[in-house]
Amino acid sequence: MGQQQLLLLVLSTVIVGLATVAGIQAFSENQAQASQDALVQRGTSIASDIQGLQGKPSQMGGIDLTGDDSDMGGGTLISRLGYENVTSSDSVKAEGAGSNAKCGISVTGGKALVGCHSSNATQDVTVGFDPTADPSVQTAFGDGQKDPFSSGGD
Repeated sequence: MGQQQLLLLVLSTVIVGLATVAGIQAFSENQAQASQDALVQRGTSIASDIQGLQGKPSQMGGIDLTGDDSDMGGGTLISRLGYENVTSSDSVKAEGAGSNAKCGISVTGGKALVGCHSSNATQDVTVGFDPTADPSVQTAFGDGQKDPFSSGGD
């Protein structure tokens, strides 16, 4: 083989290697973003279901976060929604958001907060529902469960 052929072989090997590394990196970033999007979707879905329960009369299984149910436990709310508790910590699975993805639900002061976490996502997501706020459903991002209504939401 001539020097020119060897040079082309080495150059093509380097180019293929760089393309492979770039592809792996792009896949990893896309996977993290997909997990983040799945957390937002799951949290918003749960908050929407809570909003639906808020609109029903209590005789039909509804809740009143501004009245008697203002400090309802997360486990009670999970069972009212028809979800299955995955742990004793009042949380439900967040399918499609990666390994150990779950959303915890808490109710305090007339607000329901849905905090979602996944080891694959870049940030935790908190979706809140406050029947007296406008808009009544807001989202916050960051580490730990944040109150989207006190931080202005995103």
